[in-house]
Amino acid sequence: MPNKSWINIFNNPGRIVLSLLAVLLLMAGTGTSLYAAQGLGRDSEPRILVVYTTGDGVLTDEVRMLDLVLGHFSSKLSYVTDEALTRRNLNGITHLVYYGGISNELSSSTREILQSFEGHLLVLGKNVEQLGARFAFLQRNGQVDIQMVSKPQGIDPMLLDDNFLVERISLVQGEVLLEGWKGVYSYPLMVQHDRTAYFASANFTSPFSIFVSEALHDVFQQAHQEGRQALLRLEDVHPHSDPKLVWEAGSYLAEKGIPYVIALIPVYVNSETKEIVHLKEKPEMVKVLLELQKRGASIILHGYMHQYRNSETGEGSEFWDIENNTSISKAPDDETPLKKRHEWSSQSAYEDYEQSLRQYEKNYMQTRMASGIQELTELGLAPVAFEAPHYTMSQKGYEVMARHFSFVLGQIQFNDNDWRHMGAPPFVSKPAFLHGMTILPETVGYYDPASLTPMQDIRDKARQVSFVRDGVIGMFFHPYLGVAPLKEMIAYTETMPDLQWMDVRRLSGQEISVESGGETSNDPAVPEPEMQAGTVSASELYESAMSSLRENSGVQLVLWGIAALVSCMVMLFLLYTWRNRANLRKQLFMERDLDD
Repeated sequence: MPNKSWINIFNNPGRIVLSLLAVLLLMAGTGTSLYAAQGLGRDSEPRILVVYTTGDGVLTDEVRMLDLVLGHFSSKLSYVTDEALTRRNLNGITHLVYYGGISNELSSSTREILQSFEGHLLVLGKNVEQLGARFAFLQRNGQVDIQMVSKPQGIDPMLLDDNFLVERISLVQGEVLLEGWKGVYSYPLMVQHDRTAYFASANFTSPFSIFVSEALHDVFQQAHQEGRQALLRLEDVHPHSDPKLVWEAGSYLAEKGIPYVIALIPVYVNSETKEIVHLKEKPEMVKVLLELQKRGASIILHGYMHQYRNSETGEGSEFWDIENNTSISKAPDDETPLKKRHEWSSQSAYEDYEQSLRQYEKNYMQTRMASGIQELTELGLAPVAFEAPHYTMSQKGYEVMARHFSFVLGQIQFNDNDWRHMGAPPFVSKPAFLHGMTILPETVGYYDPASLTPMQDIRDKARQVSFVRDGVIGMFFHPYLGVAPLKEMIAYTETMPDLQWMDVRRLSGQEISVESGGETSNDPAVPEPEMQAGTVSASELYESAMSSLRENSGVQLVLWGIAALVSCMVMLFLLYTWRNRANLRKQLFMERDLDD
């Protein structure tokens, strides 16, 4: 009896295909595991997943601030609620962060996934008792009020404005990263053991976000820049500003060798006379700005008019309706009140109305940003970043802004409910909700002539930021105050050791021609026409493919090579099988003819 094993294999193409596909899947799975296991070995930037428990799963101010802080250590951030967490979310993740904003019983699935993670784990706030034996290195003993926070052994103590209630914990093993103080007694506030860390408070607003920002350097074990960075803006410069005062302030900084920023508004609107003045109509101011740009100033776009409705330029907001505390949804002169759900006959009609408001906002912001960029670049002034007027802007505004700029200065509005909810990290950061933009923060305020102690106000905030080893001294100054207060600010910064001034223009990769004052290394930042939804240009496809190729080098390229090789083998086997069947059929017909 003939041996059927090899004959059956070559005569059954289905088995061939299934066998080869099984081999391919096995190799792909091995490669994916290797890819995930490599983690930081393939890419030094951590891949962070943040799981959060908040009321109704909303992104609270604390979660937004956490995003701003984590963006300093990695731009590869993703977020998911505890209820939506699946094992798939952990693919390729090197660092898992859990934020317990409220006390809540986690599902068995969520607890199992969090407990099974073997990489770096950081927990902040509530529900740590549900995360298993990994946190056996600490013990919880109720709560305690603290009035001060310091680094280990009482170093750099920072007195709090009020008493704050935190979880009272004691350490079985590991190290203390932060201490909370009640009188002369200290309590561990943030601790770490091996690859597990815990912060004993759900409060992540300032100043607690500043304290954690410092401790996270020990959690992520990342090298930081030696010395301290500083950033200075000349604020609210517009066509109606006094060019002599702008020149005095800019020239003083240039002579000191200090890079600085000019926050420029291209159009001035007089709230009383309704007069509109464009920058190009003020040749003396344009000349001053071009000269200062040649001498090292970085120009940033500070809105188009920096006003809305009847406010004067520099006084009103532009990308948020502060009067109604809502996003921009209609023309400034439109006094029609916004309609509520009960005023519409159906849900679909109300949703169409809401969509029209969002579309107006998007067009409004796109038009104003594009107009501002165009008017400045036509004058030879190259805007390298953006600062929202009064730091107010909806989340859609940041999305529109990211199409034109890589850097945003100042502070960030956290939500679309209340403009007063805003903040900034103590250092440079690239958070997830800024759509790829990097924030250069304002951290110590400005010289306020209305304050009895304007310089002391700046010193107090600077001391707080100095708690963080690479905190940025970000501040601004209004040139209309004259150069004397500016000299006070600079004299104070000169007392700080190893201070390095940030040059935003160099960060953006742009250079300015000394002869013309125009940008030379890159084309002016003129916006490209917006494409319709669902369309992709050939250049975008090419860039996407090349980016994917660059990101997936190494193991992934090997996998693609294996896939191509196995595909060729499958085709060859199918061709071989088809040929054998054809020959067998031909042989059968020949034998039948011979029998006849």
